[in-house]
Amino acid sequence: MPPIPERLRGSPLLVVSSFMFAVMAFCARTVAGRLSVGQVVCARFVIGLVFLAFYFPLTGTRPRMGRPGLWALRGIFGGGSVYFYFVAIDRLAVGPATLLNSCWPICAAILGIFILGERVNGYLATGLMATTFGAGLVIWSTVQGGLGLTLGVGAWAGALSAVLSGAAVIALRALRGDTDAASIFLSFCFFGLLVGVPFAVQDWRPVSADMMLPLLGVGLASVAGQMIFTYAMGYVTAAAGGITTQLTPAFSWLLGALLLGEPLLPLAMVGSLVCMGGVLWGTGLVPRLLIPAAKPSP
Repeated sequence: MPPIPERLRGSPLLVVSSFMFAVMAFCARTVAGRLSVGQVVCARFVIGLVFLAFYFPLTGTRPRMGRPGLWALRGIFGGGSVYFYFVAIDRLAVGPATLLNSCWPICAAILGIFILGERVNGYLATGLMATTFGAGLVIWSTVQGGLGLTLGVGAWAGALSAVLSGAAVIALRALRGDTDAASIFLSFCFFGLLVGVPFAVQDWRPVSADMMLPLLGVGLASVAGQMIFTYAMGYVTAAAGGITTQLTPAFSWLLGALLLGEPLLPLAMVGSLVCMGGVLWGTGLVPRLLIPAAKPSP
């Protein structure tokens, strides 16, 4: 395949990745309550491993683990985050759980400053706050029956999933300098499966034929989203990546409205506009249009 143009390698790819993760969430909702958390987690990672089993031979490449310890940490943090995220959904329902998990860019930005020495400018900082706030409005508008956050197992699981997601992204950013996206994805799938298997065995439920297509959708959408995300994160900072991926809640809401007939709530519409505005501002697209670039001195 021809190389991807440089202008499309960062935030534009992350927008595509966010949409794929929204598709994954949409498919997962169709089997919620009928399968255990461990089964859904395992389905996601098994399909990822099957994809990689074909990917490496077809591309004539091999997994690269130049820093095995950091490579393993990326998978452990990522797998743990996915499991705790689904635990939070099981205990709190989708709205509050996703609201907690969507705080991961804040964790990644803070960790990126102290661990990777990344700098967050004013555009990124304000964009991060705006997109996180907008995503929260979109998600909160979907909560039915006045469900609120409580300091129970579900709330702690959601908060922990955000922290682990932030740590996984920092490990990913550190690896992308000398490790390809597929090798990093292999760590995510391998260790994520190890996390999910014990819980799937403990609470195994019958899998009917009508569940197979949604599970396949969960796996394929997550493969596409994660591979694109991992590749794109080699060209942006952790904070900038976190800003763009906050479009996932907005995309999830849009898919629910179009395909599940969910109402177009005013709060969700406002949140989507705030979220998208934050992305445009934080990635520098709006500032570049509003503020003309300084002309070089002769």
